[in-house]
Amino acid sequence: MTVPLRRARLPGLAAMLAALTLLAAPDARTGDVIEVADGVYLATGFGPSNSTLIAGEDAAILVDAHHSGAAAERAASAYRQSVELPFAAVIYTHGDRSHVAGAAAFTGSYFAPNVYARSNFRLRRSVTGVEARKRRQRQKGLLLGQEQRAVAVIDPLPAEEDTGDRYLPPDSLFYGDRYRLRISGVMVELVAAPGETRDQLYVWLPERKVLIAGGNFYQAFPGDLDGIGDRAVDLEQWARSLDRMRAEKAEVLIAGHLEPLFGAAAIDRALADYAAALRFVLDETLRGIDAGLGPGELAAAIRLPPNLASSPVLSQSHGTLGWAVRSVYARHIGWFDGKPGSLVPLAPRTLAWRLHELASGGVSLDESLDNALLLRDYRWAAYLADQLMLIEPQEMRHAERKARALEGMARDLENPQARNYLLSAAKELRLNGP
Repeated sequence: MTVPLRRARLPGLAAMLAALTLLAAPDARTGDVIEVADGVYLATGFGPSNSTLIAGEDAAILVDAHHSGAAAERAASAYRQSVELPFAAVIYTHGDRSHVAGAAAFTGSYFAPNVYARSNFRLRRSVTGVEARKRRQRQKGLLLGQEQRAVAVIDPLPAEEDTGDRYLPPDSLFYGDRYRLRISGVMVELVAAPGETRDQLYVWLPERKVLIAGGNFYQAFPGDLDGIGDRAVDLEQWARSLDRMRAEKAEVLIAGHLEPLFGAAAIDRALADYAAALRFVLDETLRGIDAGLGPGELAAAIRLPPNLASSPVLSQSHGTLGWAVRSVYARHIGWFDGKPGSLVPLAPRTLAWRLHELASGGVSLDESLDNALLLRDYRWAAYLADQLMLIEPQEMRHAERKARALEGMARDLENPQARNYLLSAAKELRLNGP
């Protein structure tokens, strides 16, 4: 395979637009090496993630190593068209296997360079377990035909599976916030930056004004918040890491996926938008929690303000705002949505049959609620009352009947916390109304 080498000097806005163009047709790309600054080369399009080569005086430094040995070998061959230096060091921005699997393809099997990472580095292996694999297959559309499958912009379908034999474990861990070292004449700074994962770092080349962001910045809404995979750190921590990246005043920004950004102003704007979006999601979700709203209600209600919604680096083509809201909700207050009926809900199959009977019986929700209370079918009554309160939120009759249902549910409960919660909610309904 022939892999072109090109040198890119795009202004910031043009670079953003070029990257967005790639979102429309990522399958057309077969791998590319770009010299983004003097002696700094980016290999992109060899799979879902990128690698970076930094050329020194008599050796090279590798940052990240692709999702598989086969992809890494193709990228290494492409690098050799321009750089024929041995590798003195490998740096991992984080432990996601899709970023670290192929290091030995660059360094060779018989030479062991220093492999740097943060002290809390953790290798995240491929998903295991039947249900986890099913979710991954669905997410990537592995069971769909080519005419049906939508190509993911940041995590396209890898051409091959990782064999696991090209990974090099880190042997040089740093524990502070910033670690400075000079390798083959190149000043390198490794900076702790918890974000998409807790073990994230970014690489700063102060003499070349190049920042390698790892997984903390995408040119799309962050997607680790999709419920599949590791949870990110608190979004405020992630935003602070982006603030720290902004403070470097980089002129080239290399992300872990897709193409780079160029120009200090464009990079600052992109990082500022990203940090603002994370803080907005966090603040609005916490405000909604305090207002008593559940995760579904918040995911439906929260929308980015126009200035962020129109940002070219926040398109919802990878993660989505709704997923992020649900993730923040679960992280800060847990699985329970605050609705009393959710503590002791009807079993899903039972609920399905009740809905079937309701739909085929020609009886209104209002009559069905009265019947359920009469029959002391309190869980069903609470469910019906919730639906009626959504339809007619100011109708006091529905609140009164829901209170009766909750009191009835509480009488049958052994757990004192659940009993207290239901009785308290019933009292609040009677005191305050719907």
